Amino acid sequence: MKTRRALSQVGGPTRTTGDAGAAALLADAMDRAAFEESDALTHGFHPWPARMHRAIAGVSIAHFSRPGDRVLDPFCGSGTVLLEAMLAGRRAAGVDLNPIVPRLVRAKCEPRSLEGRERFLGTAIAVCERSFERVQNRERAHAKLPPSMLGLYGTHTLKEMAGLLEEIRAVDATEDREALELAFSSLVVKVSNKQAETSEAEMHKRIRKGLVTELFGRKCEELTSRWAELEAAMPEGAIAPKVFLGDARELPQLLGTASRANLVLASPPYGGTYDYHAQHAMRLAWLGLDARGLAKREVGSRRAARWEDEDEAQSRWDDEVLAFLRAMRGVLAPEGLVVLLM
Repeated sequence: MKTRRALSQVGGPTRTTGDAGAAALLADAMDRAAFEESDALTHGFHPWPARMHRAIAGVSIAHFSRPGDRVLDPFCGSGTVLLEAMLAGRRAAGVDLNPIVPRLVRAKCEPRSLEGRERFLGTAIAVCERSFERVQNRERAHAKLPPSMLGLYGTHTLKEMAGLLEEIRAVDATEDREALELAFSSLVVKVSNKQAETSEAEMHKRIRKGLVTELFGRKCEELTSRWAELEAAMPEGAIAPKVFLGDARELPQLLGTASRANLVLASPPYGGTYDYHAQHAMRLAWLGLDARGLAKREVGSRRAARWEDEDEAQSRWDDEVLAFLRAMRGVLAPEGLVVLLM
């Protein structure tokens, strides 16, 4: 199993300023990330560019909150903060514009019992068997993708993926079907001619017939194993996180103010650095998820900065940061803290 890396550029000396006590705790979180493995339990199941290192999340939660506190991540992405908060006995909530996020967090943070794991794996094996039959019988299947994406796959790969997805969608149990779709989603860039998640460059990949289904089966086995590890690590009385699909600049409207956060812990988007919509466009298209909200409301997108001069781009970014900081203040408990990794 290939290890998924998060913040692989960690390490080196940590410089601190400001309040000495808080600075020392923050430095400890950064330093721990330099020697602790980034992947554990369900953290690395699904690709996610610029994922927060789990040690930064876990150590920050331990330092800046107490058991039973509410932890909020307004840019929760793949759910690193939410998973670590749940494991630490905190009540966690997350917000994100990406429509795949609620499904991914559910799969990563809701452990399956032995019976549930066996049922899921049996379903996955049956899906793989039917997919292999499709490949052998050369059955037709239609990939519902934009024309610009069709050329990123070899002809037989595209057909195999479309057929596999049809078999996944024939599964009745919603929680199993969604988890199977996420296993499929984790492979859509890997088996394409796209060089990497964060790159627009292309490279020819030799994908033999049946390989997509084999990789999918291995991913389902991996997820089953990770669920078993998660179940063993779950503290008694742990509560699964809540995830809201929405804009971090609208936290009071999304969450209300009745249950304020004791700790807001997040890694906001980097201004003008990434296009998160573009990074996930292929998997959102395969899964048929509506990406218009993400495309329209994405904070700090590089594509917006391209059409502005430097002053305009800086002004827009400043406005976006002020907007989400105000929103965080609106849902923060009176003695609460905000910790941002930027």
